[in-house]
This record gives sequence, C-alpha cells and structure tokens, in this order.
Amino acid sequence: MAPAYDFPAGDDSSSSGSLSHGDHKSAMVQHSGFNEMADLEETYQKTTYQDIDIQPDEAVDYFAAELDRYTTDLDVAPAEKRAQVLQLVDSYFNYTRNKADRLHDRQARQQSARQGSWQGGMDIDDDEGSVVGLDELRRAEEEAQTWDLLRRILPLRHRDLTSLQLHKNHNDAPAQSRKQWWDEFIISDSTAKERKIVLEWLQSSASYGPPIDELVSELQQNAERGDILAHGWLHTRSKIKLQKSVNGYQGVLDPAIPGLAESHLGSNTLITQLDPDSITRQARRLELQDEFFERAIWLGCFEMLRRGYPMSEIRDWCSARTELWRAAAFAPLPLSNPEDEDQAEFDPASLILWNRVCYKTSRDGGTSDYDKAVYGLLAGDVESVERVSKSWDDFLFAHYNALLRMQFDSFLLKHVGEDVRKVANKFAASNALVKSKNLRSAGKDLVERLEADPRTKDEAARTLKLLQGAIIANELDQHLHHQGLVLSEHANQVQQSKLIPKSRALPSHIDPRKYIDLSDHDSMRILAHVLIIDSTLDRLNGFSTEGSFDSIHREKEHLIAGYISYLRLANLEEMIPLYCSKLHGARVHETLSRNIIHIVNNDARVNQLTIMRKLRIDIAEFAKAQPAIYLGDVNASDAPCEATQNFKILEDGPATLKYGRIVKPDFFGQDGEYVDPEDDLIIRSLEWLMLVPGLLKETCEYVIQAYKYFLKRTHLRAARALSDRVSGREILRSKTTAPIRGSDEDSGPGWFEEFANNFSPDIVEDATIDWDELNLTIKNLWELECLVNALDAIETLSSLAVLTRDETANSREVWAHAGQQIRLAKECMKPVLRNWLLKPYTANPGTEDKDYTALRQAYIPETVMAFVSSLHFIGTSLTRDNLLECMDLAALIAEKGSDVAKEFISCGRMKELLEAFAACSKALAIWTSDKKSSQPGSKKMREMGWSRELWSVKP
Repeated sequence: MAPAYDFPAGDDSSSSGSLSHGDHKSAMVQHSGFNEMADLEETYQKTTYQDIDIQPDEAVDYFAAELDRYTTDLDVAPAEKRAQVLQLVDSYFNYTRNKADRLHDRQARQQSARQGSWQGGMDIDDDEGSVVGLDELRRAEEEAQTWDLLRRILPLRHRDLTSLQLHKNHNDAPAQSRKQWWDEFIISDSTAKERKIVLEWLQSSASYGPPIDELVSELQQNAERGDILAHGWLHTRSKIKLQKSVNGYQGVLDPAIPGLAESHLGSNTLITQLDPDSITRQARRLELQDEFFERAIWLGCFEMLRRGYPMSEIRDWCSARTELWRAAAFAPLPLSNPEDEDQAEFDPASLILWNRVCYKTSRDGGTSDYDKAVYGLLAGDVESVERVSKSWDDFLFAHYNALLRMQFDSFLLKHVGEDVRKVANKFAASNALVKSKNLRSAGKDLVERLEADPRTKDEAARTLKLLQGAIIANELDQHLHHQGLVLSEHANQVQQSKLIPKSRALPSHIDPRKYIDLSDHDSMRILAHVLIIDSTLDRLNGFSTEGSFDSIHREKEHLIAGYISYLRLANLEEMIPLYCSKLHGARVHETLSRNIIHIVNNDARVNQLTIMRKLRIDIAEFAKAQPAIYLGDVNASDAPCEATQNFKILEDGPATLKYGRIVKPDFFGQDGEYVDPEDDLIIRSLEWLMLVPGLLKETCEYVIQAYKYFLKRTHLRAARALSDRVSGREILRSKTTAPIRGSDEDSGPGWFEEFANNFSPDIVEDATIDWDELNLTIKNLWELECLVNALDAIETLSSLAVLTRDETANSREVWAHAGQQIRLAKECMKPVLRNWLLKPYTANPGTEDKDYTALRQAYIPETVMAFVSSLHFIGTSLTRDNLLECMDLAALIAEKGSDVAKEFISCGRMKELLEAFAACSKALAIWTSDKKSSQPGSKKMREMGWSRELWSVKP
C-alpha cells in the first residue's frame, strides 16, 4: 500500500528552539503565560493560530513518514506486519543515533574552535552557530538509547509464537565449548536472556561515551612518561636499578635484606620487584608517577569491559602497554557480546573457581578502586563496581552484570561433580542472587531502588530514564497508562477537556511529578510512538483491549490524542489522520474531527478526506460522526425551546399609519456575520458532510437537527449562516442527480418544487432508501430553511425602513433592494403560512415532534405579525399592491381549519393580528401617495381580481 503522504527525510542537524529539552518535574503546575491546554481547547474552533509560535523539530516529519511507511499496509500476514513494526523501531533508532552523533561532532568542533585549535577558519555547516548545549546533547543521547533498548527487547517480549519452533536447538550433543555452554544457559533461562539483552544495551550505550584514550589522558599525563605506553612502571624500575647500582646488589631485591629499607633511596615503602602481584604481596607501593600509570591502565580495562569490547580489542590495547597478562585475566569471562572469541575446550570448574578468586581480589586485593572494580565485574560483585559507578546506567550495569554472571555460575554448578561443588563452597562468591528476593521481579526492584538511591534519584527522575526503567522493569504498559492519566488530570485542571477527557480522579499512588505535561512536545512524540508500537505488537500477539482493558487503553491513548493536538497547533494537519488511525473505536473520529474542524478551505478538506481513504478510515462514518459530536457538545436534542420567551422582534406599541407595527432593526444581532463558536462548529461539521458522496438522508437529518437547535435557542445568525453555507439546494445538487438549478439562476425556495417534480429512485445512489421518509425529511428541511430566509428578508426590510426615514437615503437602489427582499419574503412565507412543520418525519409515524410543535408556537405568531408589518411598510412606500396582499393574507388565515389561526388563538394574540390587518386596511383606504405604483390594469391585479380604487378614500 502506498504511503498516505510523503515527508522529507532529511537530516536534522539543528535543534528546535521550541522544544523542551528539560524534563518537567510537575504535570500539575499551571504554567504562567502560555497556557498549553487552554490553547488546545480553544484553538480547534479557530481557522488560524497566528499567536502560537510552535516550530516543530524535523524529527516530527521523519517519525510520521516512517510510521506511515511501516504501519499503514494492512494487507500483510501478522508475521510480516510484526517484522514491519520492528523495522520501524530500527528506523527510529538509526535516525536518533545519527542525530546524537551529529550533535557530538558539532560539540567537539565548537569546543575546538573555542580553544583556538582550528587554523584558517571553521569549515562548518550553516547552522553550526547554534551552540550545542549539554542538555540538548544528553536528551538526544537518551532518546537514541531508548530506541536502542526497544529494538533489542521488543523482539523478545513480542515473539512470533508460530516461528518459535524453528529456533529450538535440536542438537543433543553435550556442550563442549564455552559458547555452547553459554548458549545452553541462555536458552534454558528466559530471565537470563532478557538480562543479557539489557547488559548488551548498557554496554552499547556506554560505547558512545568519550574515547578511552581521552578518559585516561589526564592520568597518563600525570604519569610523566610522554607518549610512551609500553614498558610498565618506568619510574619504579629506574629506582630499583639505581638501588642495585648504588649498593652493588645482584639478582632480585629481597625486601627482607637487612638495611634495604634504609638504603632504598630513602624510601621504605617502594616495591623491590616488578611482577604484577608485588604491590599486594609486599604491601608496598609504586612511584607516584607509576601509580597514575597503573590507575590509567585499570581505568581503561574497566571501561573496555563496561563497553563490551571484544577480547581481541582488549588484548590489543593491553599489548600496546606490554600488559598482556591483564587481558589473560579477563579471558575466562563469557562476555555478553555474542561475537566474542570462543574457548573450544571449556572446563566449567575452571570458571567457577576463577570467579571466586576474582571475588576475593575485588574485596581484599587491588591497589585502587578501578582494579577492584575490574575483578568485581569478572566475579559478579556489585559493591566494588558501584564504587566507581557514576550514572544510572553504571549502577544498573553493576547489578545486571552480577545477576547474569551468578546465574551462569549457578547453572555451571549444576553440571559439575560433587567434588567441584565442595571446593567451590569453601570460597566466598557474590551473593547477588541471594539478595534478589524474586529473580523475575529483580528488574522492577532494581529500578525502584535506583529511583530512591541518593546517588541516582535525580537522574532516574528524568523523563527518558523513567521510560527506560519502565521498559526494563517490564512495566511499560503501566507507565504509559499512568502517563495518560496524568495528562488527563492536567488537561482538565482548569476546564473540562473535550480533547483529553477525564474518566476518573488520579489515583493517589501515582506521583504526577514523574510524568510529563502537554508542553513537553519532544517527550510526547517519543511516548506516543512507543505506545503505537507497543499496542500494535500486542494486537498482533492476540491481546485484546476490549472488556476490562478498554478503559485502560483509552486512558493510554491520551498520549496519542495529546500529540495529535500538538500537530494541529504546529500546523501539521496532514499528519493528523495518520495518528488518528492508530486510535480505536469512536475516538478515531472524534479526535480527528476536533483537530481538523478548523480547516475551512474545501480543497484542504478534500485533501484530508483523500488521506483518510488511503489510511482506510471510513470517511462516511467520520462525516456522520462529526455533526453528532458537536450537536452532542451543546446537548442539542434536549435543549429547551428558549424562543418561546425570547423570540420578540416587534416593538411594543400600536401600529403606525406608514410602517404598521415597528419591526426591530437588526434583530438577528448587531454583528450580522458573527456566529457563536459552538454553532460554527456544527455548521462546519455539516460542510464536511457535504463533501462525502451519498449520505443524502443523513445530511438532511443533521441539518434539520442543527436548525432545530439554532431556532430553539434563538441563534438566528447561526441559522442564517447554515442556510447560506449548507443550503437545501446545494445538498440536492451535490448528492442527487435531480435537475436543480443553481442559486445564480434561482435564489428563492423553488428548489423543493423542482426536486418534487423530478423525484424518482434514479436520482440517488442508495437504492434501499425509504422514499416517503426521504421526501418528508427534505420537505421539513425546506420548511425550516424558508422560515430562516423569510426572517432574514424581514430583518433587511426593517433596516431599510429605518434607512428610508432619512430623505437622502431614498435612492433607486434602496427601493430596488426593498422590492427584491419583499418578493423573497413572500416566497419564503408560503410554506410557513400553510401547515408549516405539521407533517414531520418521525420514527413512529403519526406521532408528534415536540420540537416542531414548540417551534410553531414560538415562531409563527411573531413571524406572521412581522411579515404583515413588512407588507404594510412596502405597501405605503413602494406599491399598494402589497397592502392588497395583506388583505389576501387575512383571508387565508381566516379560512376554516387554518393552522396559523390556531397558533394565534393558542397564544392569545389574535387581537394583535386583527389590529395589524386593520392598520393595513386603513392605510390602503387613505394612502394617496402611491410611489412608483404599477399601472391600474397590471397583470397581477387582473389575475387577483383586485381593484385599488375600491379602497381609495379621499380625505
């Protein structure tokens, strides 16, 4: 399957100034100034975010492109899908590793430049001017380490169960080489296999530290031997040679020789022999310079073991210093690196006893902390290694090394004879296994211990270290769940969040200081992608999120929802459908809608729908879900009919001779174009629905619901905007093949008649539709739209009435516009005056629609009265034909069974109506100034049988 969209995969050699490289210690602290959550909640109603300065890092583009590349092909087998997800993790690791390496290189070049070591200027990139900070470098390194850990450990925890049989070792021959013993041990113990992976990860992470020669350079300098690495303890050797020469000694100096202590060049503490054990055996020391040299070598040896160097490299390093015996001492250790040298004829007893010798040396031997740490590492001792540990990684390495070595030691003890075990029991060994109460929970216990240890607690509290700890402790799901709960708590701190809803109070055992808030965009990116990968692998392994796990999964998905909202704020709308496709259930459509509802350009909307199709998001379901979401936000179905009390558009007082009852000008509102944000969201959702083919009945039903809500709440501006932006005419033109004229040909309400005259099953795609139901639904929509357009025309006429009181405003254009508006009002009032909303479609035919009943009671009397006043004004100002039409209107209402008359009687306003008609008849009788009147023999007058002379009364 082709990617839904393409993103540049260029290098990210610069850091983003907008990203937070620090770790947020409190998710519950309200930020001063820029309130991230307030913007998330408010800006999804807006079309632009000019006040929000968020510049995304290029990693955002890369991660989205790779996620699209590896996880959108749904037509592959589970095993192949699993391989794709693991490739995605590899891709993220490679990207972040390269980024961290580039930052290391930039920092080194910048440091060299600051020290003035570069000649002839600096040949650096254009962005080299941005100084690489320690926090930025540390953050990049920790992210690369995190993806490295995941790429190593996920294949083990999410194994392809169908292929496990292929990896079983069917070789029944007894193990002989060291590698065979080691492999058999790893296969037999699943915890050992995972510890081996973690140990390899810690070694690999350490390998990206400063070069070993750089680490030992200061000690090497203090050794005062220049560039000489070989020949051991040079200064001590010179002293011994000088002693022999001065005193004429032959052979090896014996410290027990009488007078040697006094004659040894003034020192009674210097060794007299140069073998490796002489320092501990004689309890003497080296020359100060050689002590520095000795510490440098032990530091180098420890770092090589800490970094997982293969024995060949360790041997070469020691050989260059003529200290090959040290490499020989490490040889019995089966390193975690699988590429290490093997030992063909391996005797388990030799390693068992060697471990104990090394343990003894780590505790009682050695001349410095580092040589003890080296032997402690070989023996699986924790205390001696911790003594030189500096970081969270180092302490974790000390414990994992000890656990794995002693597990192997225990495994070997089971395969040796009783004599070997008896001998082994006579020597002390590491008690790392004894201290671990439960081997399977040792990782969790260790991570918790490091979080509380004063030496590591600050580092352990950093966001990515907490994530790494959760992965190691096999509590990733719990960590992501707690993070989701904290985000929800933060999002709902000031106001109820629709983007990240709160399902329950934050449990007391969760410390929000351990988790990020919504402003840490970089961590949101990492955590969201970790969740997507982990959830995908869970589903491939058959783990279901339904049932009791459904609420937990929804709460974890707050991470993805929060990241999606960040993408919106960063104006990266094209990425939003991709991440929404990783959500589940109704949240896919809701999160998608709330984060793209601000898009008002139809071309951009169509582009979004195209992306959704490629991602296999059901655009029909999405389009139907949108209006339901925003109508649900305002509780539209249960909203009371406030218009019964609030819809008053007539001024108090009697009718005037020229204007009749005065209609309030601008009764839609002073700012005629303004629409409340909540109402605008409803209209936008219907505009999206218009772009999806089909769904004619659903579109009409949602538009009707919107009209009902707007009219019940007297939101007339919203109702007018709806009639303009989602008109019934355009609904039928876009979703049927009926020959409906465009608004440029006919702007009135005649579209329904055109539809009714061409109504047939062939005009819509859905052959299962109920035609009677559809016809009634469209008719109801038409009736509601006609009321709104009639009120719009009446409002315009009321404003023109105010305008014409100024003699200078009585232009030809004003009266031409007035004539257009009264014609529109007459056309739109026709359905209102005859059975308006009396034939609704309901789920139970014959039942009453309570909303329609309430709207009739609220709108018919006041609208008819305002219409009469409009006819009165135009009749006295433009042509008396409109006054004659008032008389016809009176006759229509007076007909037997008139539904309009019943509404007037029901609300007790029949007297007002009669007075309005009386005022019209009076104006018709005495008005002599007939402006621009039509000729007495006009066609309309002949058709209607009118005679104005009958009403003409001369004063």
